[in-house]
Order: sequence, then C-alpha cells, then structure tokens
Amino acid sequence: MLACSAKDEIKRPNNELGRSRVSVYTGLERRSGQNRREQNLPMFKRIFFNGIRESVRRIEDRNCIVIFDRYKPSLFIAIMIVLGLSLLDALFTMILLSQGAKELNPVMRYFLSHGPRTFILAKYGLTVLSVLIIVFVKEAFSTRYRVSTDIFLHLFAAFFGSVVVWEFYLLFF
Repeated sequence: MLACSAKDEIKRPNNELGRSRVSVYTGLERRSGQNRREQNLPMFKRIFFNGIRESVRRIEDRNCIVIFDRYKPSLFIAIMIVLGLSLLDALFTMILLSQGAKELNPVMRYFLSHGPRTFILAKYGLTVLSVLIIVFVKEAFSTRYRVSTDIFLHLFAAFFGSVVVWEFYLLFF
C-alpha cells in the first residue's frame, strides 16, 4: 500500500486509446508461463511467513508512506518489548494507586477516573497507536531524515523499562 501525493505519481506513456505501448520481443522465451503475482496464499500465511514486500525498490517510493507485509524480526521483538513493558507499567500503576499513590499524567488521570479497565485499555491503545505510526512511517522518515525509526522503538523500550524499574523500586523497596 502506498500513500503519496498527486505530484509524486509516475506519468506513464500512453497511446491514443489509453493503453500502454507494447514492444515485440522475438528472442528466446524464458518465462515459465505462470504469473508469480497470482499466488493463492492464505492471508495468515502470507502475512506471517511468506510476505512479498520487505523494502522499497523504486526511488520515487522512498518519500511515500509504504506499508510492507514483511518486516525484520528485530523490529517485531522491539515492538513486543514496548507493548509488554506498557502492560507491565499499567499493572504496576494500578498496584501503586491502590497503595495511595497518585497519577500525575493528566491524560491517564482522566481515563483512570472512568475505571481501571478503561485506564488499561487507553494506555495500551495509545501505545499500540504510537508504535503503528512509527512502523508505518518508517521508510519515509528514515529516507528523508536519514535516521532509522528502529532507534525510536528502542528509545520507547528504554523509557518504559525505566518507568517499570522505578515502579518496581517503589513497590518493593
């Protein structure tokens, strides 16, 4: 999936009828006759085990937001660490609140006023949303600013890790 502005679209040469031009090739035919784009893979298998796009191939796609169906395992691990630490942070926050602590974040305090379930869902949902945004703009951001967005996920993991360590210290020491 590509998301580009109209000025980023590629102009293709067309003839009068609106069809692209066809060249005639008279050499040796090496194609097998099967169309590689017509693979009937189940969606689960295609997404998790046999995705097709892993990186940007065209120069004009590098400034666009490109959603791939195949990512590096290190990115998956970083995402799981961030999401796991976010849930652990929410759990430790709920325990600390039951012992008399106060929530200092006004946004989370608002969700906390609607109950613990709403608080945990909002905390986890906002974390998932921010991670998805980072993953989706990964290629465009890293190409434009020459900074890998994997660094942001590692910074998120370090931030949540330090918060969890602090809450663990408050709970048990």
